[in-house]
Amino acid sequence: MRHMVAEKTGIGATGHITQANHLGFTSLTTDLPLLIIVRRGRKIIRGPGHEFVVEAGEAIAIAQGQVLDFENIPAEGGAYEARWMVFDTEIVAAFGETGNTLGTIGMETVMPARLLGPMRDGFLMAFEQAVAALEDHGDLPEIVVHHRVTELLTWLKAGGLCFSPLLPDSFSARIRRLVGRRPGQAWTSAAISSALGVSDATLRRRLQHEGCCLRDVLTDIRMTHAMQLLQSSVLPISAIAASSGFESQSRFAIRFRHRFGFPPSAIRGRAFPG
Repeated sequence: MRHMVAEKTGIGATGHITQANHLGFTSLTTDLPLLIIVRRGRKIIRGPGHEFVVEAGEAIAIAQGQVLDFENIPAEGGAYEARWMVFDTEIVAAFGETGNTLGTIGMETVMPARLLGPMRDGFLMAFEQAVAALEDHGDLPEIVVHHRVTELLTWLKAGGLCFSPLLPDSFSARIRRLVGRRPGQAWTSAAISSALGVSDATLRRRLQHEGCCLRDVLTDIRMTHAMQLLQSSVLPISAIAASSGFESQSRFAIRFRHRFGFPPSAIRGRAFPG
């Protein structure tokens, strides 16, 4: 069984989730178009006016920029398992420009999400090939990796679905993209402002207009990063804390519990208070 997060810049990323306890994660932001296939157990996704239930063997496509609640329910006598894949906005945009040979009549945009149901054998094969390509350590040419991931977008299009074009960039989204590449770095307001080409005052004003502040955005990025590593890797919690920008594992655990309502160890099956 693979436990890792694999990424190819400009193409996409993938990970294998294993979760022992029945847990929920509130207000998670989908920074990129997302595809999830549930292997064991059940997943419930909730958003304003929407609820999606994904059973074992089924898949769901989720649009970029959604803020949703996720509940993972283990199989009876076992764990919850799923495989996720995100598509870089570059590959989605390129597909939108060149992938029109199937036509656009009757196409539906994935917004906020779309249940795909049980997957056809051909789709599953394409998905596994895309996963293997993203996990490749350099043997495959980048153009082949790009092709295999794009094939999944073609399968969606053959079923009458497509991800939406690029969304207008909010400042919080730009920060999530910037910091998400290196969440363990000691990011400061000055460093982020400089990277985004604005002044500190402009950054604060834009974030206030979006109803958030820099500290909360940074914390959410780091907690989401940590949650993904806890689900998709075998790294010790101390290493995940450091990767998420925390020198102290205890401080990390406190912040994680405050964000999600349970300690980091709960994801991997250790007992925890209700």
